[in-house]
Amino acid sequence: MYKSPRFVLIGNPENRRASFFQQALQQAGQEPALVISYLDMLDNADLLNKLTGNLPADDIIVRIESPGENFEVEKRILALGGLEDALDLEDQRGRIYHPRLWFKGFTCLMTSVAKQFEQDWQGRRGGQGGQLSWFNHPADIVSMFDKPACKKILQPYTLPVFPVFSCYEEFFSFVREQQYCRFFIKLNSSSSASGVVAYEYNKTNGRELAYSTVEVVSGMDGDRYFNSLKVKKYTSTGMIGNVLDFLFEQGALVERWIPKARHEDSSYDLRIMGIGGQRRHAIARLSRGPMTNLHLGNQRCAVDELELSSATWAEIDTLVGQCMQAFPRSLYAGLDVLIPRDGGLPVLLEANAFGDLLPNLLHHGESTYLAEINAVLKRQKEAYACH
Repeated sequence: MYKSPRFVLIGNPENRRASFFQQALQQAGQEPALVISYLDMLDNADLLNKLTGNLPADDIIVRIESPGENFEVEKRILALGGLEDALDLEDQRGRIYHPRLWFKGFTCLMTSVAKQFEQDWQGRRGGQGGQLSWFNHPADIVSMFDKPACKKILQPYTLPVFPVFSCYEEFFSFVREQQYCRFFIKLNSSSSASGVVAYEYNKTNGRELAYSTVEVVSGMDGDRYFNSLKVKKYTSTGMIGNVLDFLFEQGALVERWIPKARHEDSSYDLRIMGIGGQRRHAIARLSRGPMTNLHLGNQRCAVDELELSSATWAEIDTLVGQCMQAFPRSLYAGLDVLIPRDGGLPVLLEANAFGDLLPNLLHHGESTYLAEINAVLKRQKEAYACH
């Protein structure tokens, strides 16, 4: 007889993501999830064993939420990545702290989570029943967060990247030799437009222009770099070089700046939820600048208002299905999709393992969280029926 699984949530309990998930579980008629906080887990290496050891030998489904918006968690991830004085850092709101080391620590953390659940937890229950499954597998979360790795996995469907550059001068030497002179520079591992630059070079007059979410603050101890909610415009070669040197030092990729399709007086791209291999929730993000992220003050737009053709939606559906097939161990992703202004097939910009925070956006009456829960329960029931 089929029995509902137990849900385990790894996240920051105070965060609205955790609240939305618990609310969706209640809507789906499920018991509240066992919550394992990042902070407790990072402070106690054996915490997962102690907590999951008390679970009954039923099926469990593990959901990993974003560790963001908690500075104490950020410091411990930086420490795990090898930053010696990480725990002494002061919370300077918006400051970009060592993204390369943060990603190294986050990768270690996800590897540990996968190991403890898949080896230690499963090993204790050998022969006693109780299967483990994931909303999104930890290894896939790491791959989606690693932009160059994700692009390699999804190579046929996304924009190619240019060579890896170590500094601004190296990048600028490359740019001067190119016929096309508009590029996006992005940190290898970041989210919410952190460390993004839209760059263009005018070959006629030799001038550079860069739009960026990075704000530079100079002090007695040198320059510090912050994420700004207001996109900055840089025209000085010295300032542009400063920002790009920082990004390339931390690890950044370069891709072409493709003009986006327009709606009324704005450019737009699409955030689409791929759940269970299918397109579900979708919203257009309108912007008069090069960056469309909603937290930068850009506007939502219902996709129906775009009046896209059925052929375009069919192309988008194919793209979503192909992208999700590349991550067979994961249920969902927030996919950023660009429709080229001058025509051509839709292009994947990024896949986001934590890209489902879309409050008040419903699809067939379901929030993103409820749709994911219902999809994972359907998957469980189908797997049970096969046995």
